[in-house]
Amino acid sequence: MQIGFINFSQEELARKNKVLQMVRDQTAIDELGFGRIRDAFANMMFPGMSTLQRRAKYFAVMPSLYYQATKKHYNSVRDVRAQIVKWEIRLTDMLVNGAGNDENKKTGITGRSMLTAAKNDPSKFVKYDPTYIYMNGLRTFGMIKGDIDIYHLIFDRSKQVYQQKPKYKASEEGEMSDSEDKSGLIQFIAPCEEVYDFDNGTMLPLELTKKEADYIKGHIVNSIKSMDSMLAYILRNNVAVFPEYDSLGRIWHDMPEDFSEYMKQYRMGQRFSHLAYVVQLRFNHIMAMFNEQKDEADKLQGRIEEVLEQYPSDFTCQAIDDMLFYIHSRVTEHTVITFCRKSVKLIEKRDWEQLDELIVSREKAVKPGRNKLRNPKYKGEERGWPSMLSFRWNEIVYQVINEIREAK
Repeated sequence: MQIGFINFSQEELARKNKVLQMVRDQTAIDELGFGRIRDAFANMMFPGMSTLQRRAKYFAVMPSLYYQATKKHYNSVRDVRAQIVKWEIRLTDMLVNGAGNDENKKTGITGRSMLTAAKNDPSKFVKYDPTYIYMNGLRTFGMIKGDIDIYHLIFDRSKQVYQQKPKYKASEEGEMSDSEDKSGLIQFIAPCEEVYDFDNGTMLPLELTKKEADYIKGHIVNSIKSMDSMLAYILRNNVAVFPEYDSLGRIWHDMPEDFSEYMKQYRMGQRFSHLAYVVQLRFNHIMAMFNEQKDEADKLQGRIEEVLEQYPSDFTCQAIDDMLFYIHSRVTEHTVITFCRKSVKLIEKRDWEQLDELIVSREKAVKPGRNKLRNPKYKGEERGWPSMLSFRWNEIVYQVINEIREAK
């Protein structure tokens, strides 16, 4: 797939570069199947977060949107989805208006680029709408409870409002048994106390109100699925943090003993990040040599040597075994574990030739028929340099923490 872009301004260009870098980073690590381990660490430290998310506001607004949707009457689940999309488009318009002329704010609004078309034809709204992007987080933080499909939940709860029998019985936890108690909806959807007008509203600021911030923070620190995470600890204890993910490695000296387990998570994650980074650099080295770009290959190898010199303790078989054992209960795909072990063994011996063969073989196994290494089809393809992993911190986690703290 080729991506084209018309450069209208420096600001638009900067946004384009950020998006393309995110695409490259995601694609590069998945070419070798590292994504499973990356996501395991990210889910451990920052559950409910996703690189598709952009603003904390949606965590406050979407539960209220669903809650209000239950008060309308529907003939089918399809009608429910149409109503939700209609209000998502309205919400997008309200947030765009709330952002005013600040283009930086507008970049965090889901579906902004499709807003004009979607107003005339809702089917033209983005495929990855707010419900798709934020639902896992809403469930993780207990704002939406249970695993029932949100559209079916709204449909059946709407029928209860109109005193009709629901279509399905209780979940395994018996959550639907209280069918005669209309206020029982709170058991499934926990809306924020702020008031939103999705039918007639025209403007909604992206900044969190104090009510919204307290609502989001309260759910993160109290939900069973997130209360023991690093994210919850940082919010609960008001830990001072900074935009760069690496800054987490500098704060632990001043933290109490109960933070030590989170720092172990951070260190183990960094150990994996360093290994993945070196392997991806070598991936690019193979591409550069195939394209007869000797200078580029030398620069890549030079960077590899710098990383190995900077983090020598991370590139031993024992170190990687310890990291893999730490994360083993969350990673069930054994081929990536084997690949990590073989890679560090060859890196430790500086056997670059065998490492290259291992990487080529791994990519063919992960992307059969679509592998790029030594493939004439991709000869001459430009490739950006990889970056260290931030486990969603740089993309969304710090943003959410910061927006909660800046609420007024």
